Amino acid sequence: MRLFGEEIAKDELLKHVSSMKQIVDAKLVTFEEGRAKGLRAVQVNAGDGLMFTVLLDRGMDIGDASYKGVPIAWSSKVGMANPEYFENQGHQWLRNFYGGLLTTCGLIQVGEPCEDNGVFHGLHGRISHTPCERFWIDEYWEGDDYIVKVTGRMREAIIYGENIVMTREIKCVLGQPKILITDTVENEGYLESPFMIMYHVNEPYPIASEKSKVYSSADSVDNLVTCDQPGAKDFSSVTPPLHDYKYETFAHNMPMDRNRVYMAVINNDKQLGVYLGYNANVLPIGNQWKMLAEQEYVVAMEPANTYPVGIKEAREKGFLKTIKPKEKQVIELEIGVLDGKEQITMFKGLL
Repeated sequence: MRLFGEEIAKDELLKHVSSMKQIVDAKLVTFEEGRAKGLRAVQVNAGDGLMFTVLLDRGMDIGDASYKGVPIAWSSKVGMANPEYFENQGHQWLRNFYGGLLTTCGLIQVGEPCEDNGVFHGLHGRISHTPCERFWIDEYWEGDDYIVKVTGRMREAIIYGENIVMTREIKCVLGQPKILITDTVENEGYLESPFMIMYHVNEPYPIASEKSKVYSSADSVDNLVTCDQPGAKDFSSVTPPLHDYKYETFAHNMPMDRNRVYMAVINNDKQLGVYLGYNANVLPIGNQWKMLAEQEYVVAMEPANTYPVGIKEAREKGFLKTIKPKEKQVIELEIGVLDGKEQITMFKGLL
């Protein structure tokens, strides 16, 4: 493996350390202050500069994250909150939208609030405020690779309606600056259920800055929501913070003949970036959120199985996804760091 700037074999590494926790570790913690009080989490030191926090009570999303001291996860002004503060009316979801490296939207509703068949759905659904029922932490050798893994299970269910379980595995390999996420979504009910899911991968300053650019494997990009500001209608541009900026959204039309497509936000001045890889056949809509206002400065890569329009409009327009009884759907994401000119050049060749 490559560790601390040099190649080192497993046997040689073990001669130098008495415990692998010196290099890589996953610790169970509970927040004690403010609105986050009582929130359970796992703080992961994945080794060689990659650190992040798995929020067990927030759908096992990933909160804070950094690489060699540089933040790679956006933290919003609302701060971390226990799910007991969740408000599901209208756009009140935003009162608890901490951001973080990964926020999951779904599993029944993604997008604008709406009322559908007598059921009210707030912005982006409930899964990001759902505590896991079971979780476990693993740290182990797999051949010459040292693995740290956090696994948990969340359920979204209602009497007379859906019974969907999502099992999430978050895995890192020592010496590889990336996070591998596998979500297995299963319909444990006896009725076919709506299934909408979108992943917010939120990049902050300095990954996103006026020295940065957004990259994509897309064949074409559609502007969904635009504004009258510098850089508008250009998915790739990142401007300095602008006063009274209104957010923009885009849809990246990814090639469907590839096993893996990519999006990335790269600061070409610092030669540092964060990329996202996934299968567009599983997540066919490559959404993007660009919010470049003063204080609220973030670029998000948002692959999804839907446009973020709400369950009612999705059904009316004929693109609402469903999951059949006992059916399982597996979704894999790779979130990684690009450090230095060589890695960035190699990545751009994959686009």
